[in-house]
Amino acid sequence: MAHLHLVWRDNILYLKPLPDYLLSYSFWTDKLCADRELFESAKGFLYSYTWLICSKSDLRIAHEKGLVSETITWEKWAPFSAAVVSGINGDLSDINPRYVYGELRLTRLNIISRFCTNTFEFKTIIRGYEYGYRQYSTYLERNFKWVLTAFIYITVVLAAMQVGLATTKLNENAMFNRASYVFTMFSILAPIISLTIGSFFILVLIIFNLRYALSRRAISHKEFARSFGNESLQAYSH
Repeated sequence: MAHLHLVWRDNILYLKPLPDYLLSYSFWTDKLCADRELFESAKGFLYSYTWLICSKSDLRIAHEKGLVSETITWEKWAPFSAAVVSGINGDLSDINPRYVYGELRLTRLNIISRFCTNTFEFKTIIRGYEYGYRQYSTYLERNFKWVLTAFIYITVVLAAMQVGLATTKLNENAMFNRASYVFTMFSILAPIISLTIGSFFILVLIIFNLRYALSRRAISHKEFARSFGNESLQAYSH
């Protein structure tokens, strides 16, 4: 989808293939020029490819990955991309601002979507800009891996405190004994608290995803009522 074009996370960069119709002059004049917002978005998208494909090797990689049509040769692309760049203002004021920033980090987009006043709602708090979890185990791994680090640190501190209590100097220190007691109680309660919080988040996700799936199902039934009303399709689905 276009909203993920040039968005990256970890070692993955999302790129939307360049459709052939954006290379057609008649399509621009008949369809895109009539809508300013659509025109600026398409122009910015095309402009991004002039930076992605700057050499013959770039074009060869684009062909191998299926990003551009095999019919586009370097002899055609070089003058075309030069014409695209020359037709854009130097301050990039005539393209969609989204394409001014080039690559965007998905984690930052998720944070902005969740807490920006223009997009703040319960749905965006859960899903963010792009919901990148297909399994609950992946969600826990990405968001609660710091818990494992904390448990390792707690284990190291408890071992150090145990050694300290075995010494005469620290064993008779009231402050150290009090700190050892508090940290020991914390280490006992921390796993229970972490498990409770993790279970709560999973429960919220299950309820949210269930409601989201049911709402999408209702929308699909409404948009494709004729298809769902087909008796042969209903028999096949059952």
